[in-house]
Amino acid sequence: MQEIIRAVLLVVEGLSCLLLIGLILLQKSQGGGLGGAFGGGMGETLFGSRAGNVLTKGTIILSIIFMANTVVLAIMFTGGREASLMQTMPAAPVQTMPAASPAAEAAPAPAAAPVMVEDFAVPAEESAAPAE
Repeated sequence: MQEIIRAVLLVVEGLSCLLLIGLILLQKSQGGGLGGAFGGGMGETLFGSRAGNVLTKGTIILSIIFMANTVVLAIMFTGGREASLMQTMPAAPVQTMPAASPAAEAAPAPAAAPVMVEDFAVPAEESAAPAE
């Protein structure tokens, strides 16, 4: 019986989600929004001159249905447990690093390789301008 209720609530959740998306896209925003992209004044001709009020009320009602349905589904899928998932999970094993040997600590670090810099100086003969 509980599986049937869950399935019905999931269908209601999906339908309310899709209807809510459609209603939000139909509403005319101050910048025009996507409502103008689907035929300009489609919302006004479909719902009359008070389309904003109808769409706004429909959006509020659908959002309340969506939120209430989401809370009910969350309670049903948790099964009324008081413990959270983090409390029921086993702790991960802690890995320890092996201790460094005393011989490795006493050995000096290898010296960095010398950096070779090439001489980019211009020879004196090429740098002097012809004295004419």
